[in-house]
Amino acid sequence: MGTYRGGPNTFATVGLASKPLHVFGNPYFICEWIPASSVNFNGTVTAKGWRILPDWGYGRVYTVVVVNCTFDNDVGTDAGGGELIVHAHHGDSFGKSARIPVLKEAPEQYSASVFNPPYPYDYLYCGSSLFGEINSQRIREWMAYHAKIFGPRSHFVFHDAGGIHRDVQKVLEPWVKIGRVTIQYIREQEKYDGYYYNQFFIVNDCLHRYRFKADWTFFFDVDEYIYTPPGTSLAEALKSLASYTQFTFEQMPMSNKHCLATDNTTVSDFSSSSFFSLYSTPDIKDLRSSRDQYATYWRPSRHFYTF
Repeated sequence: MGTYRGGPNTFATVGLASKPLHVFGNPYFICEWIPASSVNFNGTVTAKGWRILPDWGYGRVYTVVVVNCTFDNDVGTDAGGGELIVHAHHGDSFGKSARIPVLKEAPEQYSASVFNPPYPYDYLYCGSSLFGEINSQRIREWMAYHAKIFGPRSHFVFHDAGGIHRDVQKVLEPWVKIGRVTIQYIREQEKYDGYYYNQFFIVNDCLHRYRFKADWTFFFDVDEYIYTPPGTSLAEALKSLASYTQFTFEQMPMSNKHCLATDNTTVSDFSSSSFFSLYSTPDIKDLRSSRDQYATYWRPSRHFYTF
C-alpha cells in the first residue's frame, strides 16, 4: 500500500482489499488528518473518501482500491507535520471498521513547490509488472531506443515481479547509475492473488508516486515501441496535443520481416509485438498528464478530470 499527497488538501491511497467485500458489500472510507501539534486529537479534520476500483472487474481474491481523500480546506500546509488516517468501514450491520495510519509527514516536509512546474522530467515511463523469462537483449534494445526517443529529460520506472533476472539487471544497471532508470522490486506481491501480477495495483501506485515528476506519463509494455514518422519528433506530436490531459494511440503490429527467417517459432527472437504511432487513430494504449488522474490502467481511464 502506498499513500501520496496530491496537493494542499488531497491525498491518494493505493492498496489491495477483499474482492468479494467490494463487489457484494458496501464498504466506505473516512479520511482523518491529525496535525502534529494537536493535543488529544483536537483540531483534526475529516472527509469522506472517494473509493475507486480501477481493475475493470479483473481482480481475483484481491482487488485494487484507490481511496481519494480530499478535504474542504488545506491540511498540513503550515509545514507543522501531521498524520493521515483512513478509517475503513465494512458497511455491514455490525459496524466493524479498521483504523489505518497511511501517511505521516514530518515538520517542514510539506513543500508547495513540488506540485508546480517546471517538473524534473518531460516524460516518465511507468512500466507494468515484469515477470517470466525476459530476454535481456530485447530490453537492451528497447531501453536504448526509448531513451533516445524520449530525450535526456526522461525517466523510466520498471517493476520487478521476477522478470528482472541477473542478465536483465546487468542491462539496466548502467541506466540506473546515471539516474535514467528506477527499479521497484515487487516480488512479494505474489503472496496476494491479484490479476496479472497485480498489474492494476502497480500502475496506479506508479501514477501517484511520480505524479509531479513529469509533464507526461506513458503506460505501455516492453514489447512495444513508440514510433513517430521520419522528420517528426515526440515533442512535436505532444505539442499539437497540449490542450488535452489524456490521449490514446493506435497499436500497429510490426512486420514479420523483423523475425529471424531461419526460425519464426522462437518467441525470444521477435524484436517486438507492435509499434505505437502518435499520428494514427486512437485505439488502446495511452498517455496521461498524471496530475489530472485519480486512477489509471493501460486502457483509457474512467477516472480522470481536468482541473
